Formats: sequence, structure tokens, C-alpha cells
Amino acid sequence: MKTTITLILLAFASLVISCDPGRIYQERKTLSPDMTWDKDSLLTYKVDVQDVQTAYDIEIDIRTVDFYQFANLWLFVNTIAPNGAMQRDTVEYKLRDEKGFSNGNRMAFGEVEDYDFPFKQNVKFPAPGTYTIQIQHGMRMEILPFVDEVGVTVRKHKE
Repeated sequence: MKTTITLILLAFASLVISCDPGRIYQERKTLSPDMTWDKDSLLTYKVDVQDVQTAYDIEIDIRTVDFYQFANLWLFVNTIAPNGAMQRDTVEYKLRDEKGFSNGNRMAFGEVEDYDFPFKQNVKFPAPGTYTIQIQHGMRMEILPFVDEVGVTVRKHKE
């Protein structure tokens, strides 16, 4: 029964995602079967950008399960241009408000929470080519439990 519901939710999510004409890239990576994220694990996403006249919004997508114990999530994000130039950002995302309520979207009967956080907005890439985005957690523990997926979405900026 749980598998059937999960498949239905995934099919619905695919339908909704496919209806986004401004999206040029989206990829989610499942971290591990036991939903842990090792501090040394560097998640890599390759974004092909050809239109350098258009402005884009970049989001970081996070999926956690109910037992994620923190109100925030620190990330180190590297953006590497086709010429090898790298920019490193440290970002903090608030997963819960001051009362402890989730800022995400609950799915699967409240067991899973999805978050779509803005990373860069209204940015233009300086040159065409493949940009690499690398994400690593910056929390104080070596193994971060109860994080299921991390993803990147790039879409055309809406004015």
C-alpha cells in the first residue's frame, strides 16, 4: 500500500514538474538508502547553459524525513564555470520557524518534507557551456541523518 501511494505521488510530481516551461535543468540525488549525508560527500550537478542573455534563478531542493532534528541546514555550494573559475558560497536555510513548524511542503502523510530554497536569483551566466554546482553539508556533525535527497533546479527568471 505504501509503495502504491509513493508511486502515485511520484507520478503526480513528474506531471507537475513537466509543466514548467521556464525550467532548463532539474536533478535530485538520493543520498543513501539509510538517509544520511556524509560531511565529505560532494554532490555534483552539471548544468548546460547556452543562452547567456537570459537571467536565471537557481534553487536548491532538499527532502528530509520527519526525524530531521535541526531547524536549519548549512550548505557549502561551489559554482564552477566552464573556464574553471570557482565561486564558493556558504548558505543557511531555515527548515522550521521559531515555533518549530516546518517551512517545507509535507508529503506522504507527513513523513517527508520538501523544501525549495532560492540560491541565486536573476543571474546571468557569463559564458556558454557546462557549469558545475557542487553541494556539501556544513553542519557540525560528520554524518547528517534524515536527509533523503538534494537537488538543483535552474529556471528562467520571471520578471
